[in-house]
Amino acid sequence: MNPTPLAAVPAAPPRMTTDVTPDGTLLVSGEIDASTASTLLRALTDALRAHPGGVALDLSAVTFCDCAGLRAFLAARYQHLDIGRLPLRVVAASPRMTRLLRLTGTGWLFDGPRTEPVQ
Repeated sequence: MNPTPLAAVPAAPPRMTTDVTPDGTLLVSGEIDASTASTLLRALTDALRAHPGGVALDLSAVTFCDCAGLRAFLAARYQHLDIGRLPLRVVAASPRMTRLLRLTGTGWLFDGPRTEPVQ
């Protein structure tokens, strides 16, 4: 029996994806944790550089976010507050993200209209 070469083994789907729309909305989906938080912070920083007026966050497809993920959002926000603008605004959030922002008392830092009711 020949082992399957590593190149033939399909890669696991990404646990988290990010995409920036032309209008400056950052779409985040999947799981945000210690293994994906640095990728998220890089995406946030890149989006803020490309859209200096601020970035809208669509978190409606986030299925999980732990403290490392929340720390990435807060770090990006605070890094860009130094230059005098409100950089990140949540425009849509999954129930789990809405709950995390509410329970941690950080939702007001990313205040914006929501498509999901705060519970």
